[in-house]
Amino acid sequence: MKYKRIWAAVAVIATATLFLSVAAGAQESSTSNPPIPDQQSAPPKTDSQEQNSSQVPDVPPTLTPTPAFPVDAQIHAAGRSTPWVDSRNPLHLGPISLASLDFVSIYDQFYPTAGGPSDIERLNLLQANIVFDKTFHKNRIFLQFTPILANLNGQTHGNTGMDNSVTFGTVLRLTPRLTLTLKDEFGLTKTRQLFPNNLLLVDQENGGIIQGYFLEFNGTHLQNTFSTIFDYKLTPRWILTVAPGYTYSDTYNPLEEFRISDSLNTVSATYLVTPRINVGALETVEFMHPINPVATNGVFETSSVFYSEQFAPTLWFTGMVGGESAKYPGFNGTTWAASGSASLVKVFSKGNLALAYYRGSTLTNFLVNRQTDHADISYSYRILRQLSWTNGIGYFRVVGAEPREFGKYGLSTLQYMLPGGVSIYGSYTRRDQRSTNQLLISGDRNTFAIGLRWEPGAAVVK
Repeated sequence: MKYKRIWAAVAVIATATLFLSVAAGAQESSTSNPPIPDQQSAPPKTDSQEQNSSQVPDVPPTLTPTPAFPVDAQIHAAGRSTPWVDSRNPLHLGPISLASLDFVSIYDQFYPTAGGPSDIERLNLLQANIVFDKTFHKNRIFLQFTPILANLNGQTHGNTGMDNSVTFGTVLRLTPRLTLTLKDEFGLTKTRQLFPNNLLLVDQENGGIIQGYFLEFNGTHLQNTFSTIFDYKLTPRWILTVAPGYTYSDTYNPLEEFRISDSLNTVSATYLVTPRINVGALETVEFMHPINPVATNGVFETSSVFYSEQFAPTLWFTGMVGGESAKYPGFNGTTWAASGSASLVKVFSKGNLALAYYRGSTLTNFLVNRQTDHADISYSYRILRQLSWTNGIGYFRVVGAEPREFGKYGLSTLQYMLPGGVSIYGSYTRRDQRSTNQLLISGDRNTFAIGLRWEPGAAVVK
C-alpha cells in the first residue's frame, strides 16, 4: 500500500505538471505565436502525404515531418520501420504487386549451454513480399503476405519448413476530425527462423524505430495481433487517441504448449507544442489470460508521460516514463515499478546512428513475473555510393536475481546495390542466450548469410 500511494502521488503530480505546463505554453503561444493552421485551411496534401500516415498534425506540407506520437498508427511494410509507400514496381496487376524477392543461403552453428556436440545446419530461404494496396476516397486498404520457404539439408519440411506472415492495414477518414486505423499482423514461425539483416529497424527520413525481439524459442510460435486506433482532433493542437487491441499467442514444443489471450488498451492525449515537439499523457491497461496451462489472469496498468522532439532535420528524440502496476499471470501479488522507453536517431551525410531502450512488462513467448530490459544500438555507414555497412549490438534480459533469461547479439551486414533494384548482401550474427525456461533455447549461435534481393522500389543514395 505504501508504494501504491507513492506511485499514485507521483502520477498525480506528473499529470498536473504536464497539463499546467501545456496550459501555460498554450496561453503564451496564443499571444505570441500564430496557431497551427487547421486541416480545412491548410494547403492540400499530395497523394503520398495522404497515404503515409493517419497521425499528421495540421501544418503546411513544406515543413519537416513531426516527431512520433504515443501510439503508433502507421502501417509499416514487413521488416521495415518506414511507413508503407507504394513503390510502383513493374510486376503489378492493378493493386496487386510483388514488392520484393529474397534468396538467402545460410550457414548456422549452434552450441548448447548444457554441452554436447554442436548443431550445424545449411539452409536456403526464399522469401516473397506480395502486396495488395488500394486507395479509395481518401481511405486506404493494405494487405501484405510474406511467405518464407526454407530448404533444410535438401528437404523442405521439418523445424524450418515454412514460415508465413500476413499484415493487414486500412486507414479510414470517417470525418475531417476522426480517423480510424485498423491493423492486423499474423505470424507463424519456427525455431531458427530469424536471420535478419538488422535487429533495430531505423527510419532515417522520419526518425522512427522498431526494436526486433530476438530471443529464440524452442518449437513453433503462432501469434496474431489486431489493433484498432481512433484518432480524434479535439483542436488543431490536441489529439485524443483510443487504441484497443487483442493478441493471441501460441508457443509449442514437445514438452509444453503455452497459449495466451492478451488485450492491450491505450488512451492518450497528445499536444502539438510546435511542428517539431509533441508532448502527451497516456494510460495503458493490459489483460492477459493464460489458456494453457491454466493459471490466474494477469493485469498490467501503466501511467506515463510522453515527449518527442525533432531537434534538427536529421535528429530525433522520443522518450516515455511512468509507473507500472503488474499482476503477472500464474503468480500472486501485485508489483510496482518504473517503466519507460527512449530512442534517439541521428542521420549523417553517409549513414545513421540509432539507440533504443525499453523497460517494462510485455507479452513475449515465455512467461515470468518480472520486468524486462531491452536495449539496441545500430550504426550504418555508406562506404561507397552503392556499398553500405551496418553494425548493431543489443541485449534483452529479465530484471532481478537468478534464475533469469538473458540474451545478447552482435551483427554486421554489407550490402551492395546493383541496377534495377537488385542488391547483394552478406551478414554475420553472433547471439548468446541463457535461459532456464523450457520454452527458450539456451546456447550460442553463429550465423553467416549471403543473399540476393530484388526490390524495385529501392534506390541508390546519391
